[in-house]
Amino acid sequence: MRVRSQLVRRSVAVLAGLTVAGGAVALGTVQASAAPTAGHSAQVASSVAAAPTISIKSDKATAKAWAKVAFTGKTTGIAANTKVQVQRLENGKWVNFPATTKVTSKATYSVWVQSGRVGVNKFRVVTAKAASAAVSVTVTK
Repeated sequence: MRVRSQLVRRSVAVLAGLTVAGGAVALGTVQASAAPTAGHSAQVASSVAAAPTISIKSDKATAKAWAKVAFTGKTTGIAANTKVQVQRLENGKWVNFPATTKVTSKATYSVWVQSGRVGVNKFRVVTAKAASAAVSVTVTK
């Protein structure tokens, strides 16, 4: 009877440990404490990375047709030398614009565009991992 009682208690402890561990399967020994060790906490925290981001800022809100408009921005979680592609919203779809650059070692970028399309032009920049918000530039004749 004593062996069965110990078996039941150990089974309950293993199930409780699995529940506390968020469904992770632990093979081998069962720890008496459910509290994570300091080393385990550090490993979990370091494996959680912030989502990559990219911002955009235009040097002009309004520009004459074919005038240069510069876009600059900052990135997080995107490696240096990563390609940055400018896109323009055309008929409800983002289309690659013929302007690219690369992320610098300081996690920034700068690129310029020229557009002859009169009216409000919406631009954004994208990488393989992130897309910026849109920025509007009104192009006049």
